[in-house]
Amino acid sequence: MIEGGRPMMGDFTAAMRQSDGAWVVVRPRPESFPNDWQLRLMLWLAGSLLLVLPLGYLFARRITAPIGRFARAAEALGRDPNAPMMTLSGPAEIGQAARAFNDMQARLKRYVDDRTAMMGAISHDLRTPLARIRFKMEAASDPLKQAVIVDLEQMEQMIASVLAFIRYASASRPRERLDLLSLLECLVDEAVEVGQDVAMEAVGPATVEADALGLQRLFRNLIDNAVKYGDRARVSLSRQGGEAVVEITDDGPGLPPGELERVFEPFYRAESARTLDGSGVGLGLAVARSLARAHGGDVSLAAGARGLIAQVRLPLSNA
Repeated sequence: MIEGGRPMMGDFTAAMRQSDGAWVVVRPRPESFPNDWQLRLMLWLAGSLLLVLPLGYLFARRITAPIGRFARAAEALGRDPNAPMMTLSGPAEIGQAARAFNDMQARLKRYVDDRTAMMGAISHDLRTPLARIRFKMEAASDPLKQAVIVDLEQMEQMIASVLAFIRYASASRPRERLDLLSLLECLVDEAVEVGQDVAMEAVGPATVEADALGLQRLFRNLIDNAVKYGDRARVSLSRQGGEAVVEITDDGPGLPPGELERVFEPFYRAESARTLDGSGVGLGLAVARSLARAHGGDVSLAAGARGLIAQVRLPLSNA
C-alpha cells in the first residue's frame, strides 16, 4: 500500500468500501523468518566477518606483540640487571619506545657500575693508610698496639668483605635453569659434614633461572647465620603461585620487631650479634638480599615459634 507516495511498513490494516457497499479489508501476510532478504543480509554479514576477523587479528597482534616484548624485557631486567637489550622492531612509535627503554637500561647499568667501581676504589685505597698505621704502631707500647691492631684487623676484614662482594657484583655470570631442591640439599650436606645442625624439612620441586654461585652464596649466608646465632637451621622449600619459597628457621633468641629490617643494612649488627660474635662485619644479610633482588626475588625475616625465620622468594622459571 502507498500512503502519500511512500511505502507503508510494519503491521497495518487497510479497508476500502466498494460501490456495492461491501468492504474489502487488506492485512499484510505474516513473513517467515528468515525471509529471502533477511537471509541474504545475514549471509553478507557473516561473509564480511569471515573476511575482517583474520585481518583484525593480525592487526591486533602487530600492535600487542611489541607491548608483550616490553613486558618480557622489563621482567628480564628485574630478574637480571645484565639482561640483553630489547630488539628494535615494529612500527616507528614502538621502535622509538624500545630505543628509550634500551637507553634507560644502559644508563641504569652505567650508574650501578660507576657506584660499584667507586666503592671498590675507595675500599682498595683504604688499605694503604691502614698499612701505614699498622707499621707506625710497631713503635707503640704493647697494650696500645694490641688494642689498635684489633681495630685494624676488623677494618681490614670489612674492606676485604666489601671488595669480595664488589668483585662478585661486577662479574657478569650466565643464568641457567637450576633445580633449587638439589642446590639446597648439597648445601645442607656440606653443613652437616662440618658438624653443623642443619636438616631439610618440607620440600617440593622448584626450578629457577639463576646464577648457581650466587644462590649458593645467598643460602650459605643464611644457613651460617641460623647456625651461628640460632644453634641450628631447618630448611624448607615450597611453591607459592609463581615463586619458589625457601624458609630457614633457627632456635635463637630472635630479634626485636624494629630490627628485622635494619639488620639488612650494610655493616649494621644487632646487639645480640655483637655479643655472640665479634668477628663479623654485618654484610652477610645485606649480601643475601642483594643477591636475591638481583634474581628478581627478595629476602625477609620474621619471628618464628622460637627463633627467626629467614624467607627467600625467587621467581620460578618460565620454561
